[in-house]
Amino acid sequence: MHMTLLEYERRKVTGTLESSSVRAAVASSGGNIGEIKASLRSSSFSSTSKKCQTIDYDVETSMSQYFQVPKKISIPVSARIQVPSQIVSVEEESLKREQDKEKGVLFPVKFVPEKPGCYTCKILLRSCHDVRVFMIECVVNPCSTETEFEFITPACEALIQDIPISNMTQQDWKLKAILQGDRFYGPKFLHIPAGKIAQYSLMFKPTVECYTAGTLILQNETDGTEHIFGLRGIGQEPLALDHIVIDCQVRQITQKDLMVPNYTNDRLTFKVVSDIPIIGGSQILTIKPGTSSPYILSVSPWKRGFFQGIISFVAEDGEQQYQCGNPPVSAAGTEAVQIDGIQTANAGIAGRISAPYKVWFSVEINSLPAPPEKTIDVTCSVLKTVGINIPITNPLMDTLHCHVLLNGDGITGDDVFTLQSRETFSYVAKFSPTKTGISNGSVIFQSHAFGEFWYNLVLTSEKPDCVKIPEVFCELGKWTRLFLPLVNPTQKTFELDIVNSNPEHFLVEMDNSKPLLMLPNSTTEVPVQFYPSSLGKGSHTASITFKNPLLEEWIFLVSGVGLIPQPMEPASISTNVGSLASINISFKNPTNENVFVDVILTDQEQTMHRLSASVLRHSINKEPAFCLPLKQTQGISLAAKEKLDIPVLFSPDSMKLYEALVVVHMVKANGRSWDHDNIEDLSTELKSISKTENGDISGIRWIYPIHGIPEAQPSNSAPAVVCCQARSRTEERVEVLLSGTVPGQTAMQASSRDKKLMARTSHAQEEVQVSNGFSTTEEFLYEIKYESEESKSQLEPSVGIELVRKERDTPSGIVTLIFNIIFAPNKSMRHSVLLVVQCVTGGIWKFPIQFVATEPNLDDVIQIEAVGLNKESAVGFRLTSQTRYHNSFLFTPFETSSMQWTYEINGLPPKTTPSTNVSAKICSMGIRKPVIHQKRNFLQENLKLTTTAVSSPVKGASLVFRTK
Repeated sequence: MHMTLLEYERRKVTGTLESSSVRAAVASSGGNIGEIKASLRSSSFSSTSKKCQTIDYDVETSMSQYFQVPKKISIPVSARIQVPSQIVSVEEESLKREQDKEKGVLFPVKFVPEKPGCYTCKILLRSCHDVRVFMIECVVNPCSTETEFEFITPACEALIQDIPISNMTQQDWKLKAILQGDRFYGPKFLHIPAGKIAQYSLMFKPTVECYTAGTLILQNETDGTEHIFGLRGIGQEPLALDHIVIDCQVRQITQKDLMVPNYTNDRLTFKVVSDIPIIGGSQILTIKPGTSSPYILSVSPWKRGFFQGIISFVAEDGEQQYQCGNPPVSAAGTEAVQIDGIQTANAGIAGRISAPYKVWFSVEINSLPAPPEKTIDVTCSVLKTVGINIPITNPLMDTLHCHVLLNGDGITGDDVFTLQSRETFSYVAKFSPTKTGISNGSVIFQSHAFGEFWYNLVLTSEKPDCVKIPEVFCELGKWTRLFLPLVNPTQKTFELDIVNSNPEHFLVEMDNSKPLLMLPNSTTEVPVQFYPSSLGKGSHTASITFKNPLLEEWIFLVSGVGLIPQPMEPASISTNVGSLASINISFKNPTNENVFVDVILTDQEQTMHRLSASVLRHSINKEPAFCLPLKQTQGISLAAKEKLDIPVLFSPDSMKLYEALVVVHMVKANGRSWDHDNIEDLSTELKSISKTENGDISGIRWIYPIHGIPEAQPSNSAPAVVCCQARSRTEERVEVLLSGTVPGQTAMQASSRDKKLMARTSHAQEEVQVSNGFSTTEEFLYEIKYESEESKSQLEPSVGIELVRKERDTPSGIVTLIFNIIFAPNKSMRHSVLLVVQCVTGGIWKFPIQFVATEPNLDDVIQIEAVGLNKESAVGFRLTSQTRYHNSFLFTPFETSSMQWTYEINGLPPKTTPSTNVSAKICSMGIRKPVIHQKRNFLQENLKLTTTAVSSPVKGASLVFRTK
């Protein structure tokens, strides 16, 4: 049967392409199957099919953009049509059907979707004999990997995750939820309008600590697509059900009711566990399913303090952990059930790991102390320490170990002690306050055997006690130093401000712009200078106060006594014979009175006779080498604290010691006597005062001894040279001539005072007494003076000098001193020094000496062998300090401040070993041919010169030779 194009379009519009005209005719005529078969056998199609084996069909599709098929296909003719028209048996019919299956062909269809969804396509096969229509429906799921969600939440805490689902199609979606996994909950269906996004709320709520896995499948009933999500749930340790705060008292029992819930569907028996040792209660608690039961908690603290911990209720039956509570209610208010409960339970048990059901509470206990055994009042000054004795007795038969807690500022003591059975021990706590005021403290004794008992302390801190410093004594016109001891026994640092009530007489040697810092557990001595302004006690008192906001004020009382001045320390002046030198004596009026001053130049002998001021004024100085160049020497007016500079000139004419005294006599300008507290105690031998007929002090004297030391004229001769190679040793004898000395028969024996004077003024290295049989004895002091501190540090350890012999020429009085000089340098150097010789009877001689240390021999030769071209090689050696101290080294040469090392360094080429068993190779690439240079013939070149150089005997030649 052939369908015309018009018939095809008509049936396509009416939707009757699936039915044929024959079937329609049969259906309308009411024919049966037999008649239809007969009609087919008698039709032209039957007759034609009997003659051909295959029939060609044209192929068309309704969705050619997604489904790709061949345009033509050949289909074999059925065996049932090729047989003659006769009645066949059932067996033959089955055989022919099997033959048709074997002869059938595969119709290839390629499906290329562009997005997820349901694709319905009709395929039309059309030939001259018949038309066939096939319906194909393809469902395309989203091309994406499975999304996995991980839920982590404490037990009994719900965690909700909203999953967005987007519907970008033109149809409304109805999604069916298939939820697999234990403790996951969500709605059964989800409706999403076209072009909208909806949220699927998935909840995970474990009742115990567990790990479970599951899957969420959202099936689209509209287009058949599926959304698959992997689920993983971790139930952590549950949070505290509540925070319990309990206030209680030591040695008393306090109870608290806790409501413990059972969220499961089974009757549970809990085991009670806690990490707080001071609580108690029943160890077992049974609770019906879905209810709460009270638990009585007892607290009995044995000591004060703040305790924190937990109390847990853990189900004892391990099988109870697999039972879940009733499903929770979702945020929308609808019941959130698990889909397919049997499958979910099986999957959950197979894919989870759970802990027992548990609930717990966090507990905070504030244990307050019991009433004290006793209240003790303690009083102490700041920065002092007082002891607090507390007797303790052990009434037990066992050894008692006790811990002690000390509270309060400044309270210290042992933190543990041990008592034997029936022993009594006096515990001592120390109180060292750091600030004034009244505060509270406590001494707490704690032991597991008897609990806690304590003593209350009322601490009173007073200002530091006033400290009285012993009287100090000082001569009028001088000053002396005293020290204020500041003891800080505490652990605190104090900043002290200093207040001085009498800075005129007592001067604190501190920077007043900065506070005094007193460190913990330290003693600080504050220096104070005392300047008396009168004889006796007078107004020589002061209070020095150290202030701080914590200790308020710390007062030190100081006092002093002004004494009659004694002769001052001798002042020395030196110059060359025949030259003039000066020295200045600074005198200051130490009193608060206006005075008149007389300045007198005299000698020791006149002063020894305690002459009066009028006699001293007309005395004659026996030493004309000294002179006072003052215009006015008598009746010089000085105000209080005013200064007077007194110049003294010295011009010696011989090599001897000159001595004189400068006496400053001071009286009040108003003519009154000087006050003194204990004038009757004054010695009658004192030379520093003058008295009236009534015994009062009319004048005060200051005596300044002056020593003039002449120096010999410097010699014009070349200095002595002591030369030695470094790191060697040499000894040299050096003779020096002392000209202008006093002849032996007229020389005076040096007094002990003169010996002390020379030792002070010269700081001699060594004092040697030399006697060669003369009737007199002379002593010489000698030392070496260096140019600078640097030369002294290098030369002093290497030089030794000793006076070995003295010779005197009696007629001329010239003394020859012979010195033995040892020079042992460790490094090369060159320095000039002065050998200074001083005679105790007067005279200074200076002799220049030059020390020269030449370069030392090489210490070693260092051979450094190369390891190859452009490679670094190194060698190491050890240097040792020649002293007992660390020294820093300089590299070139190796030297310290006192030592030097010299090394010769040679670089050697690397050692080469000839190659053996190596065949020769010839390579001509990159090798330049040797260039043969012909030797120059200078005679021929000179014959061709037209001009010569400047130095040539033939003038006018070119300076530079040029080859043509």
